[in-house]
Amino acid sequence: MVFQSKHIGGLGRGKDMGFPTMNLTVPQDFVLDDGIYAAWVIINDKPFKGALHYGAIPTFNIFKPSLEVYLLDVTDETMPNTDGATIEVDIVQRLRDIKRFLDLGDLAEQIERDVEKVRLILK
Repeated sequence: MVFQSKHIGGLGRGKDMGFPTMNLTVPQDFVLDDGIYAAWVIINDKPFKGALHYGAIPTFNIFKPSLEVYLLDVTDETMPNTDGATIEVDIVQRLRDIKRFLDLGDLAEQIERDVEKVRLILK
């Protein structure tokens, strides 16, 4: 599945945990099962490996669907400029369901495992 979106501001929770995510607008008529996915993210014609989250964020008691992606191996210095850019996302594989974590440490450990799976899938 391929879709296009735009970068929007977020609350910075991912960055605080060491996994800064890029929050994306949910496209009109978007149909995707809630979950965590391996995806290629193309920004300004450059591909990035991404761990994508779509759905509620039950650990933070947020139940409105959120669409966000963590770009692997990207730092503040290497983050592409997304101002006005159309971001293309190519979902490759679903990794798992969304689940609630009792603490942020458990969530961070799961994200680390998800990132390793994304690396294997998108190598």
